[in-house]
Amino acid sequence: MRVFLFSAVVLALFFGCTKKTKESIYNRPAIFWYQGILREILFLNLETADNYYSSLQSEHINSPLVPDAMIALGQAHLKKKEFVLAEYYFDEYIKRFGNQDNIDYLKFMKLQARYYAFKNHSKDQEFMSNTIGMLNDFVDKYPNSRFLNQVEYMQVKFILGQNELNRAIANVYRKRHQKEGVKRYLERVDEILEKETHPKKSYMPWYVAIFNW
Repeated sequence: MRVFLFSAVVLALFFGCTKKTKESIYNRPAIFWYQGILREILFLNLETADNYYSSLQSEHINSPLVPDAMIALGQAHLKKKEFVLAEYYFDEYIKRFGNQDNIDYLKFMKLQARYYAFKNHSKDQEFMSNTIGMLNDFVDKYPNSRFLNQVEYMQVKFILGQNELNRAIANVYRKRHQKEGVKRYLERVDEILEKETHPKKSYMPWYVAIFNW
């Protein structure tokens, strides 16, 4: 009987504390979540900061703190080299809060996330092609942007990277004695840009090269 009573008391305390804990993390003012986001970013606890943002977003969707939190989280993930999440926040900001005054900055930040992710996707044809399309679009739409020089630099780097990728794929076709494949991919190489920039071939250690093209 005593064991049963003790167990009942323990269970009551457990569920009581659980209920209190759950209640304490809901229905907070927007500033509570926003300050929590900034605090967790400061301590590099970005997963917790993301969770706080979800609460801010769900409980205070129209709060003016939501867009600021998006930018802060995008920049924090970018700094931590979590490029997919960084791009997500910049993309969401563009969709919801982008306007004529800030759109070039937001798209620049999104492109910057892709630029820093470049080395992880240097053999991803779709990623390279899509990013070059985005860079070209920026140059065409925002010729007077204060970020134009940086975007043009990224544009050159991506095109040179795509050139190297196309040459590598052409080499694969060459080893298989498929002349049409070789011709098709070499025709995609921007030789004019290469002559102007004199790029160096990317360094690849021998122990990596033997498993690659």
